[in-house]
Amino acid sequence: MAKFTGRTSKSRKQPVQEVAKCETPDGLLNDAPASYPVADTTITALQIYHNPERKPDEDGPWNNEADKVAWIDEATGLGCIMLRQEDGTLSGYVGVGPEHPLYGFEADAVPISVSCEVHRGITYGKQCEVNRTELRAKGKPRQERYTVCHVTRTRWVQDYENVQTTKDEFEHEELWWLGFDTNHTGDRRPNDRYYSPRKGDEYRQQAYIYENCVALAKRLRDVADRKTMKSNGGLGQPLLPPTAEDQ
Repeated sequence: MAKFTGRTSKSRKQPVQEVAKCETPDGLLNDAPASYPVADTTITALQIYHNPERKPDEDGPWNNEADKVAWIDEATGLGCIMLRQEDGTLSGYVGVGPEHPLYGFEADAVPISVSCEVHRGITYGKQCEVNRTELRAKGKPRQERYTVCHVTRTRWVQDYENVQTTKDEFEHEELWWLGFDTNHTGDRRPNDRYYSPRKGDEYRQQAYIYENCVALAKRLRDVADRKTMKSNGGLGQPLLPPTAEDQ
């Protein structure tokens, strides 16, 4: 199956299944790459999770949204994630590999020219959570539907097999994830008990998160491409002489 690599790669043709409404809306909904409609388009999602622990209880625009969606942006080859937080809001993340100029940058160190691409700027800069053993309520280990990391088959099924990943027991390439939140002033936070709604506050829907993720992925790819051009003397890839047919 495809996995997040942080590098531009040709998309592989894989069987795509339609996502059916899950009778038990808890856990992984797709057992293969699945089509997922968002923002007037359809992406091929590698993970689609529903998580009732974080889904707002009241009715709202989040009713038909998944709580975690992971996919590879076709235009850039970069891994992207939309993830619901405890306050009911959605956050977005894009992963880059070790060769990227911003790999290892913490959130406040990301250049403004990149940070400005997303809602209220970059607020997250961390490595894959694959080796972390963060505990949740009731002493349970952190589960896949909460993590910010690229997808492998082992991690894909760990919720069902109760596997706690604490070592690299499978092929794993570290990614560095840059992300943003939607829990700022002017954002509606449906699960935050300390939040007092104000006129004009807006819940940032999944379509909005997707558009921000795509914009960030494009800017991150541009940054990497500029570094490549600079290392090649500013010329990029050399042009080949025209063929007889072109002349």
